[in-house]
Amino acid sequence: MNIVQQKIQTFRITDRILDLLLLFLSARTAMVLERLYHGKSWDVLDSQSFHWAAMVLIFAIWLILIQIFEYEQIFRRTQFYTILKNVALISFIGVTTTVTIDFLLKADLFKRSTIFFFGFLSFFFLFIKRGVLKYFLSSIRQEGMDPKNITIIGSHKRAERLISLFTENKEYGIKIKSILDPNPLRVGAKVDGMQVTGDLSGFMAEIKDKKIDEVFFATDLNHIDNIHDIFEYLDRVGVSYHMMINESVQSYSDKYLDIEPRSASYYGIPMLSFDAVSANHLKIYTKIWLEKFIAFIMLILTLPILLLFAILIKSTSKGPVFFSQERVGLHGRRFSQYKLRSMVVDAETQKEKFAHLNEQSGPVFKIKNDPRLTKIGKFIRKFSIDELPQLFNILTGSMTLIGPRPPVPSEVEKYKDAHFRRLSMKPGITGLWQVSGRNSVKDFDEWVQLDLEYIDNWSFLLDFKIALRTVTTVLSGTGM
Repeated sequence: MNIVQQKIQTFRITDRILDLLLLFLSARTAMVLERLYHGKSWDVLDSQSFHWAAMVLIFAIWLILIQIFEYEQIFRRTQFYTILKNVALISFIGVTTTVTIDFLLKADLFKRSTIFFFGFLSFFFLFIKRGVLKYFLSSIRQEGMDPKNITIIGSHKRAERLISLFTENKEYGIKIKSILDPNPLRVGAKVDGMQVTGDLSGFMAEIKDKKIDEVFFATDLNHIDNIHDIFEYLDRVGVSYHMMINESVQSYSDKYLDIEPRSASYYGIPMLSFDAVSANHLKIYTKIWLEKFIAFIMLILTLPILLLFAILIKSTSKGPVFFSQERVGLHGRRFSQYKLRSMVVDAETQKEKFAHLNEQSGPVFKIKNDPRLTKIGKFIRKFSIDELPQLFNILTGSMTLIGPRPPVPSEVEKYKDAHFRRLSMKPGITGLWQVSGRNSVKDFDEWVQLDLEYIDNWSFLLDFKIALRTVTTVLSGTGM
């Protein structure tokens, strides 16, 4: 399943979950209105008003009708009148079908007034939701949901088809950042309204500079002289790629790769796909939104602690309460990471002064007993309280709760190609490195290996284990 298909599937699952929640809201509100209509207490659940079996039956009927009337419907392109007509038919047929089933079964599943209220409310809520969704999808068309930067290799018919369909589905966040062609004479040529931006001479720089997430090969790979070097590079830096099934690809795959390719059809073009991360889009999507929910709850629960130490920081040392630092996230995207300030104000300028105390190898700068720490800073570092503002980073989407630690740009500038693959997942507050004796891991390559182990073996169970070990680490005061 290609990236657009995965995004569409994820959207549809989310869409149906929202429909179910609205149907439940309609049913519960219908019960209240029925009770009030008959002059009874509104907060009492009455099985004679709406039996639970009736609710299950109605939900099933409505979902079947939604599937029939809205099969492959694209809200952004559908007229409001069509949406109104479809929702009206779903509600009308749903109500009449339910009443007929109730009559034939000779069962008292609900009162007629309840089903009347439910029919009206379900129509109202479902229509409003679709109208809002249509407006939302149209308004985000330029940026899209969960944007993915892609590069297309090739500039002929196959590339035209990909570009056309990616353009048609902009709301899913597919951004064509560059079109490259093995033939330098094609540079500047137009492909479905877009320009060929270059040849393959600067391919590696293109991937890093444009923050590319995925590469699509829409050309005969025999025309690319250094194709094996390109494959090896993409594997090394952790960028997913997709290509036509080709003898050259198959021979390279059999000889050199541990990655299991999967066959996929991209709009009728047979391709092999090599994914940098084994988890599919739906699982990653679930992880991100589950962690956003957890982060929101944690933020509410820890707000008193956050306020207390904000006051202590402000009253015991000069400078701002919060510390913002530019960090590097998914495939090189930069963002501001937030922390409670644990160091003196000019800590960054003093970095060179204490360079000789650095306990890490490679591009990382880390001192266990950093002399730049304030008195309060030592305490909040010990129990990882300084990390709490990063919950805002999770809510804004630049980080997740569990994942590789985000590096600073100066570190990334010193990365070897193999180090870049740790940027193929969104960074997290905690991760395998943090709970595997963070301060005892002195070798940067060993640190990277732990991050890659997490990426290659990611699962919800692994995240759960890391979360439990993080709690133990924080409570023991060994720092994260």
